[in-house]
Order: sequence, then structure tokens, then C-alpha cells
Amino acid sequence: MTTLRALREGLVVVPEHGHVLPVWDARGFHREHVLFFDRHLDLKHVPPADCEALAALRGRPDDLAAQGRRLPFREPGHGRYGLDDFLYPALAGGWLASVCWVVPGDAGRDPARALLDALSLVPHVGQRVMETFVRTPWGARAELPVGSVACTGLGALGPDVLDGVTAVDLDLDFFVDSDGEADHTVAEVMDALGNDPSRYRSWTGSMSVSSGFVPKASGAALAGRLAQALGMELKAPPAETFTRHGDAAVPERGLAAAALGAPVEPELLKRLWAEELAAFGAQGATLRAVLDAQSARVDAAISGVRQARSLGARASWPAYVAGLAAMRAGRHADALELFALCTEDISDTLDAHAAILETICALRVGRARGAVERARRALGVIPLHHDTAGLLDRAGRAAGDSAARHDAQQHAKTLAEVWDGR
Repeated sequence: MTTLRALREGLVVVPEHGHVLPVWDARGFHREHVLFFDRHLDLKHVPPADCEALAALRGRPDDLAAQGRRLPFREPGHGRYGLDDFLYPALAGGWLASVCWVVPGDAGRDPARALLDALSLVPHVGQRVMETFVRTPWGARAELPVGSVACTGLGALGPDVLDGVTAVDLDLDFFVDSDGEADHTVAEVMDALGNDPSRYRSWTGSMSVSSGFVPKASGAALAGRLAQALGMELKAPPAETFTRHGDAAVPERGLAAAALGAPVEPELLKRLWAEELAAFGAQGATLRAVLDAQSARVDAAISGVRQARSLGARASWPAYVAGLAAMRAGRHADALELFALCTEDISDTLDAHAAILETICALRVGRARGAVERARRALGVIPLHHDTAGLLDRAGRAAGDSAARHDAQQHAKTLAEVWDGR
């Protein structure tokens, strides 16, 4: 069995991207400047208590790996970080000082917009980004409460970016999308980096096959070509290297059904509940509610959310999915209540988007004053998002609140300066 301590050298390509954090810890990362090739910026807000708990595990990669989360659960007791947000605690905990995100394909031609899009729904960072956002000849950069972030395209890489880099990390979805369509080749990346891998202290990557971002047929081949180009031994540890330290049992069938996003027939879900989900308590109830919601069974999903919460889950994920289903069915009062469950504590990107949808639902059911309050809260938590000012203006108009409309118009001017460079 591969151990984390055995991953200190060579090119390590982990199964999913969140697994790289304990590898960085095993390699002794301290305030590194990482060049991050990825189709997605794996950075979302992680609560300070979780960041502090993870930072306390520095030098203990096995214990750090045990804190990894199986998406999409964001509940107490189900981990403190995952494949879509690990960069935030990596910055907060001092493993990284900065991240320069290299975005692939067409998005790489407008890295400033790519960075703003990626950060606009991240709670509690927008004000700092707005204060520090700068366009550069090669892309854009900004400060977060936990560190620095920048964005560029492959064609813009040069000394201004590379001279400060100490480590390179590549998600294989940088090269191909989930359908196997190629954006870049390994040779292109190596050429942009100067074909001198020794100048960087660490090379890591992610297969991203099980999450569906990279086709299985592409993953191993790309990793092999990358190792060959680097002249390094390829180490591709199995998922068990990272998961055996935590809770091994997960509702695999339920997670697979949720990942598909397709409707599940009631009889099939009934069998799934009896054969697997019921044994997982709040986790199983959460999944059943999600599966009912994605099958457009709104009443069953609402009941499932209530059951999951009664079993101790926060249940923001099923509440969000059920809220979307209720909106599609025109049941805006029900959707309003469901999104309100998500916004009890706005920490995740899902919660932030729920704050926007909650405001829209309040307007649709005629609660104009409540919509103003909700719009102000959304603007305060995600001020960088381009919908927040417009929503506050709409709510202010409906409520006859001139102060809200004035504030919305002022904020819209600030947003235009950031987004459009005006």
C-alpha cells in the first residue's frame, strides 16, 4: 500500500484534486507560490474554524487526509475540505502564499473575466477582491483574506509570472474536457514553462476521472505523457491512500445516482433506501431528498429535507436542489422556505447562490420588504457578483425604498469599474 510519506519525490498524480493537500504537506510545503493548471479554480470559502483545524495538522499528512470530504456532503463530521475548495485552506494554513491559475482554452484569452467569474460567488471574499483587483499584461491578480490569487492563459506565461513560481500543479482536465475534447497538449505546456522542470521544487497533478471531469481513457495516457516529458517517475496512488484514514463506508449507489442528475423512479428509490441509504442515517436521508428533488417530486423532497434535519444534518444541499425543483414547478413560496435553510449560514458557494434565489422568490411572492433585506444580505456576502446590485434595485423599486435603490446604483457603478475596467 502506498503511503503519503512515499510521495515526497517525483510526479504525483492523485485521483481527485483535493487529495493533493496532504501530498503538499508530506513535501513540507510552506508559503509556496503554485502555478495551478486547471479548468476550474478549486477555491471556495472554508470556515475559519475548519481552516484552523486543518492548519493544526501540519506535518501530519495522514491525519490531514482523514479530513478530506466526499463531495457533495458539507456537514459536520464529513470532512473539512474537498476537491473543489482545498486551495482556500491551503492558503489560510500557510501551505501556499499564492496561486496563479492558468485557465485553458477560450477562457485563457480573457483571464480577468475568468478570475472574476470564479470568485464572484465565493462568500466573504468579494470586498477584498474589489479593493485589490488589478489587470496586468498577462492577466489579473487580487488579494483574498487568506492570500493572493492570479489568473493567466497558457499563451501569456513568461518571466513576469514564472520567476516567482516554486511549485507546479496540473489537473489533467486542463488538457481535455469531460467529453475528451482537447484544448492543449503536454508539449505546449512544457514549452510555455521553458522545458526546465528542475526550476520548480514540486510537480503534482490530478487524474479527476472518478469525478467525471476527465474521461477514463484520457487520464492515464496524459499522466504518462506528462511524466515522460518531465523525465520523472510517475506516482499515481490509489484513492485508498487518502481515504483509508477516514470513514471508509459511503453510500456509493446513492452518490452515483446523485452524480448522474437524472430522475430516479419511486420504486427504485424505495429499494435504494431499504438496501443502502437507510443505514446511513442523516447522510442517507440527505441523498434520498436530493434524488426526490432531481426527480421533480417536490413534496417528497421537502419531507426528506425535514427528515435529514431532524437527524442532525444541516441539509443545505438537498434544500438547494429541492428549492430549484420548487422554482421550476412555480412553487415560489416553498422555494423561498427551502433557500432560507441554505442561507442560515452562508459559507459555501451553494449558500451564496441560494441567497440570490431566495431574493427572487421573495419578489415573486410579493414580499418586497423581505426581498430588500435579502438582497442587502446577498450584496454584503457576495458583493462581487454581478446580479446583486440589480436585485437590490428591483427589490427597492417594488418596496418603494429609495435608499435601497440609491445603494444599488452606487454599487453597480463600483461593479462596472471592476468587471469592465471602467
